[in-house]
Amino acid sequence: MHPSVSLIFGGRSSEYEASVSSCLNIISSYIAIPIGDRPFPIKHIYHVRPNDGRVSTTQFKTTLDAHELMTYISEVCLIAGDKLYETFDIIASREEEYIVNLLHGQFGEDGGVQTLAALSGLNGTFGDPYVASLAINKFAMSSFVAALLSADIVRVPKTYLIKPQQMHDAIRISSSFRLPIVVKPNSLGSSQFTALFQDALASKEKIVHLLASIFEYDSSALLQEFIPGSEYSCGCLVSSSDVIALPVMRIEGPPNHFAAHEKCNFAAPKSLDQDDAIGKIVASISTIIASAVGIRTISRFNFRVTDRYEVYFLGCDYIPALGIDSIFNKMLHHYGMTVIDLVSFMALNSKTYARKAHLIHNAVLD
Repeated sequence: MHPSVSLIFGGRSSEYEASVSSCLNIISSYIAIPIGDRPFPIKHIYHVRPNDGRVSTTQFKTTLDAHELMTYISEVCLIAGDKLYETFDIIASREEEYIVNLLHGQFGEDGGVQTLAALSGLNGTFGDPYVASLAINKFAMSSFVAALLSADIVRVPKTYLIKPQQMHDAIRISSSFRLPIVVKPNSLGSSQFTALFQDALASKEKIVHLLASIFEYDSSALLQEFIPGSEYSCGCLVSSSDVIALPVMRIEGPPNHFAAHEKCNFAAPKSLDQDDAIGKIVASISTIIASAVGIRTISRFNFRVTDRYEVYFLGCDYIPALGIDSIFNKMLHHYGMTVIDLVSFMALNSKTYARKAHLIHNAVLD
């Protein structure tokens, strides 16, 4: 028997629109299937408002038509809601079978929502709070990968972690890099506040200004060596017993594109052939990382590969966007899956996170 599914989307982050897009793609794909052929029932839709974080709840309309979808979602977003922890307790009291977490960005991927879900005992795609907080921290995640795998297999760019009190030391620190350098937030996604600088000394004022902007939304920033080459991405599906690598994508676009608007306007993912040598390497590295770090449902790993075939790890998307134009959705398409197949796979095969019992006192040994 397939468990019923509910969706939670929105959130208080700059990736709110990506979350809405993910939800729309799932619902539009679902209602395109005749009612009698749908693989699972959708019970509720939960929307986290971006202004105050309150959660509105509505029962899913089984007879929803495609032309009604945008109005339906807009109406869901206008419903007055409860606090997030109250909603999670309500979800638990209803004994809802499976919740798909579509809260992208800091709000839904930094471990906070995962902790609340674990405390409420929710079953779904939230995963381990510790893994979420590790994956969103680019510096910590890169350190994990560097410790896990040798530099012969995968490397990490030379990186300095900058705190607000070090902001004016950034230019001095950057002098130790081979130019150019990349400045970016440590935990924001979608290449927000990310820029490439050919000459740190000549760009001192711009770098300091960018760091100041980053510190309004992030507790730390990164100074990172620029790795010339091509960008690659690999998504993974994780079941209770296996990690499946989706087709590896090469991100086509200008060689130095970093800003979020540049990626939106120019980047075009291209699926690699199954026998592509680089694709095989990237896929193998991705499955090793996903298994070692403890991903429980899906994830997406990003790399740059140089002309000398050196592979550099860039980061992990703990909750990949699932919008119709998203890279992960394209990976699914080339694998032969739809987002509905994905939801069904996760609900039936993934291992939901459950907290371990706390050790209250040590056992007395004879």
